[in-house]
Amino acid sequence: MSALQKILFGIVIIIAIIGLVLNLDLVLFGIFKSIIMLIVMIAVIYLIYFFFFLTPDQRNYKLRVWKNRYRRRR
Repeated sequence: MSALQKILFGIVIIIAIIGLVLNLDLVLFGIFKSIIMLIVMIAVIYLIYFFFFLTPDQRNYKLRVWKNRYRRRR
């Protein structure tokens, strides 16, 4: 890269950083909202899997494994 290209690239990066800093609250809230939405979607998909696709025996087995794992932590 030539010196002029490096200077232009640096200016573009500086402008982008200034824009992010000035809109930091919007950027952070957007990321936070996306993370929460992703967690909710994963939880809904897992609950559908747990209640509609597992047989009652498989559900009981999973619950016993979770309870046993929880007891071991203490």
